[in-house]
Amino acid sequence: MSTISSHIVLVITDRETNAQIKKLGVGLLELRADLFKKLDPAYIIDQIKNRKLLKIPLLLTLRNQKKEGAAKTFSDDKKWQIITASLPLVDMIDIELSSPLLYKVLILARKLKKKVIVSSHYLQGMPRDLESILKKSLAVRADIVKIAAKAESFNDVLKMLTFTHRHRNHALITMSLGPLGAVSRLVLPAAGSRYTYTFLNKPIASGQVDVTTLKSHLKVYYPA
Repeated sequence: MSTISSHIVLVITDRETNAQIKKLGVGLLELRADLFKKLDPAYIIDQIKNRKLLKIPLLLTLRNQKKEGAAKTFSDDKKWQIITASLPLVDMIDIELSSPLLYKVLILARKLKKKVIVSSHYLQGMPRDLESILKKSLAVRADIVKIAAKAESFNDVLKMLTFTHRHRNHALITMSLGPLGAVSRLVLPAAGSRYTYTFLNKPIASGQVDVTTLKSHLKVYYPA
């Protein structure tokens, strides 16, 4: 049986050191390559090779649309260059359901036998139809479906909780964003969300809880 720590995703850039990460006991490292100092494929490959020394599974993520949470935008051509160079070196990739590169990424990932998280982000509030998003993501044969949406009230958190529990037999990651959504990082794993995301030095998304605090809370509510 897996421990709760194996379901913790630590989101990192190129600023954290391996020494900082090594003893945290997380199950997956999300490499936010779009937040690296350089978007040069060779630089990103060097960073990936360095993280592989930690022997923790690696998830490659490249946000290049503001609506998906990107800090800066760049072309899909640039994104594809980075993906084709980097995907052979990682274990998983996150690609947006709305991305023009979705099908190309899915084809390449299948060829390389890499898992694909198909994600949808709603930074302004809850979408009207979570069921439709899940259906569309499953239709493209996502290995894991990720849905993140800003909570403007506890009712939004409750809606995400109910949705997650209803579909707990699917490979699903859910989270509520924003200050009101912070509690979702703790409760949604109980409802069936496969991973909960955290940070080391600086939050990457609103509502994230730092790794030390999150792990201490999870130990209380998910005892071994």
